[in-house]
Parts: sequence; C-alpha cells; structure tokens
Amino acid sequence: MTTRKWQIGCGLAAVLLLASAGCTEFWLNQTASLGGSTVGSRGNVQVLIINNTPHRAVFTVGTYDQTDRTTEPPILQVGLDDSGEALEGDSQMDIFTLRCARVFSVGGPKLLEMIQENLDTGSLEAAALIEGVNFYRTDTDDGEPELVGSAPALEAWLGVDFPCGALLVLHLEFDDFGPDPFRVDFELIPAESTR
Repeated sequence: MTTRKWQIGCGLAAVLLLASAGCTEFWLNQTASLGGSTVGSRGNVQVLIINNTPHRAVFTVGTYDQTDRTTEPPILQVGLDDSGEALEGDSQMDIFTLRCARVFSVGGPKLLEMIQENLDTGSLEAAALIEGVNFYRTDTDDGEPELVGSAPALEAWLGVDFPCGALLVLHLEFDDFGPDPFRVDFELIPAESTR
C-alpha cells in the first residue's frame, strides 16, 4: 500500500510539472526584477538598431506590461519623413533608452493596441504605427517612397529574453529563407558586459 501511494504521488507530481512547463516563461517574466534601485521604481534598457539593408526602415518600438492596460507605453517611432527619427539603409541609430517593462516590442500587435488605448495618436507618425517593420526605397524617380517589403514584429520578454539594464541590439536584415523578405534579429549584451 505504501508503494502504491508513492507511485500515485510521483505520478501526480510529474503531471503537475508537465502542466506548469508551459507557464515557466510567463512565471519568469512576471517575477523578473524591473531593475529599479528602490521599491516600486524601474530601471531602463538601452537599444541599438542597425539597418543592414539598403532601404529606409519604418516602425515603432517600445516597452509595456501585459497586465497593465492603462499606463502610457514609452515608445520611439522611426518614420518615413525627415522631420523625426529616421533610419536610412546601411546605417544605425544612436543608442537610446526606454523604461524597462515586461515586454520589449518592435511593432508588436499588443504594443500597437496599448498605443491606441493610452496615447494621443494624432501626434504620432501614422506610417510607423504598423505591425513589424516596413522597408522603403527612397531613391525613386518621382521622389515618393516605395514600399519594398516588411519584417514581422518582434517581442522579447523580461526575465526570459533580457534583463533590465541590458543593451538590446536589433539587426534589420534580408531574410532569404523565411516567408517575409526581411527579418529583425535580436542580440543581448548584459549590463555587466565589457563589450
């Protein structure tokens, strides 16, 4: 009888472990430190974006918490015209800082939803409020930018893909093997790195 109870207990523990395996990333994300130096404060992440294509990239990047639907997400828009931030082909942006949050997103649908719900979109660049990254040829005969393709959105989770204080490096690349013509590659340089 004792052996049977032990087998049932072990079987139940194994089932619970397998059931929770799908929740592991969510658990890590929701319990990761937000990097602040005092209780309730937040740290930052630094971001470097390198465009390894010959085309102008247009997108919105930002951070947000999945469980907080009312806070204004900190964002940076990279647009079509020269009046704001622009990222030409074969160039890179200066490193910029965003407030650390549970999700870092490049044109993710949830980020765009948070922007629509919490920010004045009239003051934002409409061309950059798109899922993923659009790439434009700007050397056209008529001077009008021409859309040549896009890359899917990228989302990275705090505690799973990055910690607060890190440098997140994004490479915009051609994608010769995927279904989209372009891709966004993600690289992490931890805060304690000497690189």
